[in-house]
Formats: sequence, structure tokens, C-alpha cells
Amino acid sequence: MFKWLTLFLALVVLRISPAYADQAARPTGSIDKPGWTEFDGLVAYAKKTMMADPKSALDKARGATAFAQRQPVSPGQQQALATALWLEAEALTRVNQVPQARVAVVQAIKIASSDGKITKLDGDLALTRARVADNDGDVELALKSYQKAYDIFVKIGQPRGQSMALQGLGSIYEEAHDLPREIYYYKEAAQVYSAEPVMQLTIANYVGFALHQAGRYEEALTEFRRALTIAIALKSPYLEARILTNIADTYAKLHNLSAAQSAANQALKLLGNDDKFGWTPFAWGIKAEIEFDRGALARATDDLAKAFRGVDLTKTIAPFRDMHEIAYKVYRATGNYPLALAHLEALKRLDDEGHSLTASANLALMSARFDFANQKLQIEHLKTEQLQRDASLRASRFATLGVVLLSLILVAVLIIIWISWRHRLLGEHRDAISKANTELTRTLGERDLEIERRIETECRLRDAKEAAEQASGAKTKFLATMSHELRTPLNAIIGFADIISLGVVAPAKAQEYSADISAGGRRLLAILSDILDTTNLEAGKISLSEDELVLGEIIEGALANIGNQVAGKQLSVIGDRGSRVRGDAERLVQIVQNLVSNAAKFTAPGGRIEIGLACAKDGGVDVTICDDGIGIPAEQLERIVEPFGQVAGVYARAQGGAGLGLAIVKSLVALHGGTLTITSEPAKGTSVLVHLPAARVLPQRAEPAPVEAQG
Repeated sequence: MFKWLTLFLALVVLRISPAYADQAARPTGSIDKPGWTEFDGLVAYAKKTMMADPKSALDKARGATAFAQRQPVSPGQQQALATALWLEAEALTRVNQVPQARVAVVQAIKIASSDGKITKLDGDLALTRARVADNDGDVELALKSYQKAYDIFVKIGQPRGQSMALQGLGSIYEEAHDLPREIYYYKEAAQVYSAEPVMQLTIANYVGFALHQAGRYEEALTEFRRALTIAIALKSPYLEARILTNIADTYAKLHNLSAAQSAANQALKLLGNDDKFGWTPFAWGIKAEIEFDRGALARATDDLAKAFRGVDLTKTIAPFRDMHEIAYKVYRATGNYPLALAHLEALKRLDDEGHSLTASANLALMSARFDFANQKLQIEHLKTEQLQRDASLRASRFATLGVVLLSLILVAVLIIIWISWRHRLLGEHRDAISKANTELTRTLGERDLEIERRIETECRLRDAKEAAEQASGAKTKFLATMSHELRTPLNAIIGFADIISLGVVAPAKAQEYSADISAGGRRLLAILSDILDTTNLEAGKISLSEDELVLGEIIEGALANIGNQVAGKQLSVIGDRGSRVRGDAERLVQIVQNLVSNAAKFTAPGGRIEIGLACAKDGGVDVTICDDGIGIPAEQLERIVEPFGQVAGVYARAQGGAGLGLAIVKSLVALHGGTLTITSEPAKGTSVLVHLPAARVLPQRAEPAPVEAQG
């Protein structure tokens, strides 16, 4: 719930900002034409009421669109039409008509870009398209649109727009549970633009939320108090109430229940009875959590009744997630099992939806990081070229110095020939010059050596810093992922198990809940098994048994374990299934199972997965798993097989998991003396080759000769 309280607050702050209301809308060339007065009035009214009354804003925006369409086509008329459609898309988003909003913003972008000029409206349209895409679940389009908006605002020198785009990028990283990058983008947004108090308030809340998610509650309180000070200065009781709700939740996490209660009560007082933004339920939800922690179940029940008054539990959205969790605990403790079950089912539904959102965000970010890697490679090429130019310049300097020295020697020789009686004096001069040259050469050599040492030291320090930052980021990401991955199945396991144990569930429902418990348990077991295997592999504690095996039986055993994962995919096994090898049956099954499971995760329904068995040129045997799924960028291939690696985490967590499967496969293949090779291309698929050496291959068993019948 805390997450969504912060995001809603930020949305409101951005929408009531004076700069938003002052956005120029009148078409170029129409300022002195009275005929456009009606259009200007409709646009101004739409902007003014956009947040408080989006339905009225939508009516006015549509009126402005119709007015602009009736005017003769001209550059000014096209700009006016694009502006009206932009406002129409903004209003449609707020009344939850996302498909219509998507159509309006696409049409507005097409019109606005037809003149080939880049204006502030182009940046605003990119921001709107990003928000529409995010609401529509298209995280990749949202990410690209935020980046495009940022580029536009940089080109036209609009720091406020740059800040809003950076905040949008931060929200995408929040969805992907990448807290360090989330905080980075929010702080960048603050540095780019801090002229408006409302923007400072927004960013303070964003950073406070990220710190809260990271468990750094005291730092989060500092940010929220700063935001509260700004809200008080703005004289906005609604914003003040929202921030107080955030503060109350943070105090609750610190177990400072009296401070949490005071902040929640103050928030409710500010909201009053006329809560036009619908924020009151969340303040009551925080109060219920506080009362539950105090053991006051009756008061907690009353607070929950106020929080969920008129709410359909089967259709709640993400902001209600934590409220469902506390409601389940309260109603279970009070013996109201039907309500406890209803909230537990709602909690599981929202957790599943959140997992899907995280997957989409991670996949989009994986693609974006591939683009970033290309940009970084280009930068490194430029640095290399600069170093080459520096080396050439140094060589040229030495060549010039050599020419000068040679000239001096020639002059000296001429002087010796011309004036013989000064031979001795010239010899002394020559010796002095030679000594000076030697000293100069030595000085230059020492200087160049010192420069090289400094460059080498700086490179080592930079590499060490990057390694430390990557290790710290990997640790933070791993802990955040484990918290997310373990919490989701545990909620279902503990909740449904407790309800079933009380004997209040119908047999049909009990069977359904038992299946959920079993699925959650298997998911937990898989995560913990991967962590244990990784630990044992790094410690060298895993030894292999040496069994005589048939590869076809290994493949069948692996597929039997994951039959449900490959359902709906076009799975085929080709090659010689009778090939015999020597190895550890359990670990070879684990290798094939992990690789086929990975292929299934990233292959769309109806997609192709092919398992191939073939003899290798060196006498060994190759097992190949190919798919036509989303693929992996070439720059990421080396990193995805590293345990807890940053890219590995993104790739693996796109469909859930700890990001250890490929690292375990690589280590187990190496223990068998084999090699793991991955080739892939984005949007075309991935091929993984497991090669077992000739030493592991056993000769085929001879078929028994037929026995001739005796006469």
C-alpha cells in the first residue's frame, strides 16, 4: 500500500503544478484572431479541472478537438488539434479509458510531428504516451517514451520536463525492484530542476519511498518530513494528509506506534468527510495495522470496516495489497474466517499481478540496458582513439626533438670545420650538449613512465570502484529479489494452511487451496535448492557419481519433472536417444531440466523448443536446447551465467526466480569436464549447447546375435 500512496501523491502534485496549467495551447498565428477565443477557453477549462473533475475536463477537451477540426487546415490549426487531443488523452487516462487514450495520444503525436519541428508539446506528448503505456501494462513502450521525452526536453532546454521524464524512468525501475537505480534517477531529477516547490515535494516522496522499500526507515522519514514542510507551505491539506499517511506507515515499521497513530489521526482530520480524491481508506488501513500491532483487534476491525466500505474485494487494485494482508490477519485472529479467506484470495491475486508487472519491467529494462551497453562500447572506442592520438602526438614530439638535436650536431660539425682553432672549445660544447640531451631524454622517459603509472593506477582504481559498486548493487538486488520471491509463496502457504487447519473451508475449496500450498512450496523449494547448490558448488562440496547412463532416459526424466511448464509449447526431441555416457544421473537431469525450463519461460505459447542429441567431432556428445523465444542481447551472454550477477538477475527474474539456474548449470557441466555455450539473438531465440567430452562417452552395447533354430 505504501508504494501506491506515494505514486498517487506524486501524480497529484505534478498535475496541480502551476507550470502544467500554464502550458501554451493557442495555435501559432492565432493570438490576434478573435475566432480562437472559444478554443482557448475550452483548453484552459480542461487544464484547470483535469485533476479534480477529469470527466468535465474530457468533455471540454473533446469540444476543443471538435472546434479545431472545423477550422481550415494550417500549421496553427494542426498545432491546436494536437494540443486538444493531448488533453483528451490525459483526461481519458484519468477516467480509466486507456484504449481510447492510447488512440488519442498516437493521433496527437502524428499531427504534432508532421511539421518536422521539435516543441514542448512533443515532449508533453511523449510523457503522456509513457503514462498511457504504463497504465496499459506496456512497460517497454513506457520506458522508451520516457527516454524520448527526456531527449526532447534536453534539446529544447526545458529542465522541468527533463525532471518529469527522469521521475518516470525512476518509477519504471521501482516496478523492477531496482532500488539503487530508482534512487539515482530521482536524485538526478532533483538536480536537473528544483525551482518549483511541488516538484521538490514529489521527488522527496519518491526518494522517501525508495528508502522505505530498502528498509532505511530513518532516512525515509527525513525525506517525508521535508516533503511535509513543503506541503504545509503550499497550504494543501490533501497533499499534507497523504504525506502524513506515508509518515504514519514508516513510524509503524519502526514500531513507534504512538507517533504512527498521531500522524494517521492528523491525516484523517485533514481529509475530513469530503475526500474527493478517495484517500481516506488508506489512512484507515494504516490505523488498522497500528491497532493490530497493539493487539486491539476490535478497533482494528472497525478501522478495516471503514477502509473497505463499498469496496468489491474481487476487483481491488494494487494500492489495496497491504490492506488485504492486514485484514486477513485481523479477521483470522477474530475468527471471521469467511472475510479472512476473501482478503487472502485478494492478496494472492494482487501478488500474482505484481509479479507479472515486475517481469514486464525487467524485460523492458534488459532491452534498454543492451542499448546502453552499445552506447558505452562506442564511448570506449572514442577513448581508445583519443589514447592513440595522444600516443601519436608523443611520437611526433620525440621525432621533432630528434630533428632539433641532429641540426645542432650538424651546426657543431660545420663550426668545427670552419674554425679549427676553436676545436677544443667546440668539443666541450658538444660534450655539454650531449650531456644535456642525455638528461633531457632521461627526464622525458621518467615523465612518460610516471604518466603511464598514473594512468595504470587510475584504471585499477576505476576497475576496483566499478567492481565494488557492481558487488554492492548485486547484493542489494539479490536481497530485494529474495524478499519478493520468498514473500509471495509464503503468503499463500501460511494463509491457506492456517485456514484449512481450522476446518472452516468446503472440501472443494480445500482441494483448491491445497494445490496453491503445494505450488508455493515447490516454488520455495526450488529457490532454496538453487541457493544451496550454488553455495556447495562454490565451496567445492559437490561430488559426482559415475553411473552408466542412456541420454534418452536422462531427457525423459527431465521432461517428466517439468511437464506442466512445457505444456502449450511445440516440444520435440531429435537425434540418437540411445547414446550412452558416464556421469551423475541426478545432476545431468538437473542440467537438462533447468535449460528446458528456461527455454519454456521465455518462449510464447505455441512457440518451438527443440532438444537435439548428436555426436561431436572430438568423439564427445552434444545436447542442444533451442527455442524461438525473446532471445538475449549478445552483450549479456557472458554475464547471465554468473551467480547473482546484475544482468543475470534481470534475465532470470523476468519470469521469477533467484537468477542462479544458469550459473548452476555451468558449474555442473564443468564438473563433468564439459562446456556450456550460449548463442542468441533478441526476438529470434536462444540456443544452448552442452558438450560432454569423449572421456564421458561409452561404447554402444552390441545387440545379441540371433540364435538359429536347431533342426
